[in-house]
This record gives sequence, structure tokens and C-alpha cells, in this order.
Amino acid sequence: MNKVYQKNDINNQASTCQGLIGSIRLANTNTFAEQQIRPFSHPDTVLLYSKSISVALIITGIALGTLANLVTQLPFVLFYGPLSFIHDDKTRIHWASNRGSNSYHNTMYSGTNFNYSFNGKQYQNVLPDQIQKFVVMTDIHQNNQYTSTMSTNYDFAVFCGDYSNSGKLSEFQNSFQGMPTKPLLMAMGNHDEPGNFSQVNGRGKNYFQKVRNLGFYFIHVQQSTPIVDLEVDRGIQFILDNIDIGVKADHVFIVVHHPVFSTGEFGSHQYFSQKIESLIVDHPELNIRATFSGHDHLFSAFQKGRQYFFVNGAGGGGIDQMTDSSYGVRKWPREELHGALPTVADNCYGYDLHLDSWMKFTRTEVNILKDKIVYDVRDLDSDVILQSYEQPI
Repeated sequence: MNKVYQKNDINNQASTCQGLIGSIRLANTNTFAEQQIRPFSHPDTVLLYSKSISVALIITGIALGTLANLVTQLPFVLFYGPLSFIHDDKTRIHWASNRGSNSYHNTMYSGTNFNYSFNGKQYQNVLPDQIQKFVVMTDIHQNNQYTSTMSTNYDFAVFCGDYSNSGKLSEFQNSFQGMPTKPLLMAMGNHDEPGNFSQVNGRGKNYFQKVRNLGFYFIHVQQSTPIVDLEVDRGIQFILDNIDIGVKADHVFIVVHHPVFSTGEFGSHQYFSQKIESLIVDHPELNIRATFSGHDHLFSAFQKGRQYFFVNGAGGGGIDQMTDSSYGVRKWPREELHGALPTVADNCYGYDLHLDSWMKFTRTEVNILKDKIVYDVRDLDSDVILQSYEQPI
């Protein structure tokens, strides 16, 4: 890996390289260079990581002070993006210049509020000091019908996994083409695991992110489709090892692809469910408000004590019919369910905590108010709120 140091005039903006693209198509060659821009402590200095020998040859003999001007003049085809990822106290802008496996690029910006230009267009990255609303979606499965038509009346979005069908990055592209450039946070799904999801997400399977006064633990408990006790232990241990940062948040949420409780095809996994229950009971200082998951392609809501457990309805992938379940105990003859249900097997653990289920494409909208949190479940086809759940704080 060649390292190139360059002075760049930032004009006192948080955007470290305004207008600088991270993908260069070289003349008469198919070689691409991926550059990750990371700010140093000095505000006028950035470090460019060049992953291409070809770029290093071009750089030879060119004054480094003029390199940014050269780069900004080079045309490229934008396939999708930019997507804005919240990354610790920074922002990572992700995009792809075509469908090739070497055309995925990430640029790291310091801070969360800045203006930047990208492929000839101006963008504004904004994360307000006081979060009022974030939205939760899951299981896009490379169908951008709902992500491309999202309204922008939210502060940031959380996704619970399964953006692809087989882990291909091109499938991820399909899921997010045309999506608003609002800040994002993402968990890994079982369909994303076969591919190099970290190339998009820039994170490991388990990570913590603080967003103003909110804290999010993202954990992964699956290997392909089945849930695995070892992965559960690793996910729970990650939370336990990072309690010291979680307690600094006023409201904490756990995001995991596999549901804690569910009326869907895969249902509950008692070992995982009980681990989450114990975590909440043993560590009240964490202020865990809710868990968000997906995987079962229908919406379900459960409540135990003051905590809510949401299975978010599919955001593009096909709806799993309750009547098509391979488990006979869950062949419910209705499109929606309400109230407590009989608990007759391990995979039905938690049915006594059940509130509501719908076979619909949904989005969960989380409204952070002064004295309560309100969870609105919106039907993505009718744009109607199916149910609201209020949580005093």
C-alpha cells in the first residue's frame, strides 16, 4: 500500500476534501484506485491511501499540491450513492462507480455536519444536536421500491440486515439506489454474511454507536440462517464488555437481525431470548428501551416490563405468510394477530408477551420526546400508521 501525503485547502469546512472523488478511471486502462481520506489532527492535512500502483506512477512527477485539482476533473460514472454512514464521531461517505467488485469507495469526513460536493452535485450532511426521530427498516433484499421513495422527515435511519440475497455487493447497490442521503446505521443479516459486507458497512459484526444521547448496540447471532449459541455468547459478551460506553447514553437500543421474539417462520430461539432478558434485568443502568430485528418478513411487537421487542416488517423482500409457516403450531389463519398467544414450543417462546403482528411491509418510526418515546408502525403501501406504542421515560 502506497501512502501519499497531500496538503488540501479545506476553507474551514468540516468536509476534508470537498469535491475530491475517491475513484479514478485511468486513461486506456480498467484499473481503479480506491482512496480513503482520513483527517489528521492538523485540519489542512489528509492522508490518501492509494491501493493502485498505477496511481502511484501517475503521482510521480506531479506536484502534490495540484493532485486534488486533477482528480476533481476526472469524470466517472456513478452507479449508486452517496450513502452517509455514522462512524464513531465521523461520517463515512460510501458509493460505487460501477458494478465491478473494485469500484466501491469510502471517504471519511471529520464530524457529522458539513457540506460536500460529489459528482457535480452539492450535498448537506446533517445530524441535529437533539435527535427527534429515527426510522427502522429491514430485509430489503435488493428491492428499492420503498427505500428509494422514503420521505426525509427523520434524522437518521437504522437497518436490521438482509440488503442482499446472496451477499453480492451489486445486490446491496440495488437495495439503496435512489435512497435519500440521510445518515445510516446498519446491522448484518444472514443473507449479507456470505459476502464482504464490511466493505460497505465499514464495521465488524458487533459494534456500538452513540448518536447524540442515543446508544445502539449492533450484534450478530447467526451463521447463515440458523442461530448459533456461540454467536449469541459473543454478541452478549460484546455488550457486557462495552457497558461503560452504553451507560453514557440516555436511551439504548439493541439492533440484531434475528428476532428476540417473533410470530414468524423462524420464531424465537429460547437461549438467545433468555440471554437478552437477563441482560436487561441485570443491567438496568443501560437504559435499554427496545430491540429492533428483522429476518421473519412480517411485523411483530412484544413487551416485557417497560421494554419493547420489535420484529420490523420487510422493507422490500417478500412477506412471509403466517399460514405458510413450516411449524404447524404457528399456522395462524389470519393476516394479523393481537394479544397474548399460546406458548407451546421452544420456538414460540415469549408468545405470552405478544402485542400485535401484521403481514405487511412496514417501517418503525421512533419519536424521541421529552417524557416518552413513541414507536409508530407505518404500512409502507398505504402510508397509514397501523399502531403506536408509547413508552414513558
